[in-house]
Amino acid sequence: MLPSSSSSSHQHRFRLNGKPVLSQREKLIQKIEAGVQRKAHFKSRNGCAACKQKRVKCDEVKPICGKCAAKGTTAACQYSNNNNDSEQSQQTLPIYQIQPKSLTLAGINQLANTIIPAELLLHHFYTHTSNRLMGGEKRQSIYRYHMLPLSISQHSLLHAILAVSARDLLCLHRHHQDCQHGYQQIKERQKLVLSFYHHYHRFATLYKDDLLRPPSTETANLAHSNAFLMNVLVVADPASTSYSSSTSNSWVTRKAKDNIDAAFSWIKVQAIHQTILEPYWKFVPSTFWYSVFVDDHHQQKDDQEQQEPSVNTTTGIRKIIIDHLAIICAIEQTSTTTPERNVYLSAYKNLCSILTTPIPRTSRTPSAQIFGSYIKFMIELNAHFVNLLRSKDEPALLMFSIWLNRMRRLDLWWMNERAGSECAAIWEFWRAGIT
Repeated sequence: MLPSSSSSSHQHRFRLNGKPVLSQREKLIQKIEAGVQRKAHFKSRNGCAACKQKRVKCDEVKPICGKCAAKGTTAACQYSNNNNDSEQSQQTLPIYQIQPKSLTLAGINQLANTIIPAELLLHHFYTHTSNRLMGGEKRQSIYRYHMLPLSISQHSLLHAILAVSARDLLCLHRHHQDCQHGYQQIKERQKLVLSFYHHYHRFATLYKDDLLRPPSTETANLAHSNAFLMNVLVVADPASTSYSSSTSNSWVTRKAKDNIDAAFSWIKVQAIHQTILEPYWKFVPSTFWYSVFVDDHHQQKDDQEQQEPSVNTTTGIRKIIIDHLAIICAIEQTSTTTPERNVYLSAYKNLCSILTTPIPRTSRTPSAQIFGSYIKFMIELNAHFVNLLRSKDEPALLMFSIWLNRMRRLDLWWMNERAGSECAAIWEFWRAGIT
């Protein structure tokens, strides 16, 4: 009698669920017969031209992808026109999540969320705007890991962040539009402008109510965060800066009182910055802003001790400017000269400090080191000087235009256009007077 084969004599054992217990050899054969299934993963199919050329993964964020924004190659970041909106909305995923309930409580209505989704604006603020506002890793950390979480419970700050993010996208969109034109580009810009003004209006409304709350560590964090973003928003208002080379938006070229007040409001907002924050000063050491303020103070002190030459030893064109300003403003270098005796003195001293402080060329983010000393000119303007500036007093306009030119050297996206247009308006005002 012939022995039976091993295959015919082999009997499977079965589990309680009825499935047979397979050997390692049988499992391998089963895998070969079924084929190996690849795991699903995200692949960039509709990336920008720059990422496709370099054969790197593109996050497909429009108008400027993350890699192009980081490397500064915005002109090469172009997308083909055959990408549909549904693919884009599915592949542009935010990495910073926020509870939908919080967005509803903050008053982000369905219409505004349809124009530009709040999640997209938060994602852009986290990945790009936080690095472009005003440099330095410590400030970037505050924007990302302190201001954003605080905004979930503080709705005014949430709307300020969304408005700044929309304005930053609008700035990037302008550079992108230089390469691509058409109806789609105009439509995207209109969406960004509508989103900016919606969140800006909501922020301004809620901001007034927040200032009535009793001072505390929490409200001090909120007040300093809102005050900083408010300065950015009033300076970067697209109605007064972007997409226009006209100087008619400046208060200098306007005649009617109401028009002058409206165009001058961005200066008044910054001039009252210190007054708004004064009730919260004793809580500053316990805020997340304190370490930044201490660093700024130490940096300014080091600059004065190590780098800054005195006014008397400054040479070249800056020495000539300082000397002529002292003559024009009738400033005498005596101990009896005080801001009460000469309304120009405080602005003159701050401007001299700026003119005698060199911009560091070795730092990747020079604006982070000297921004505090530069913005000091604006936030310490006394009420009398502000009134002179509004009335187009020539010495005040001269000092203000010098400050604007120095601010342009910091290359801040939210300040460059405003500074350029105001300088052009002041020059046009003087030229008309000479003519």
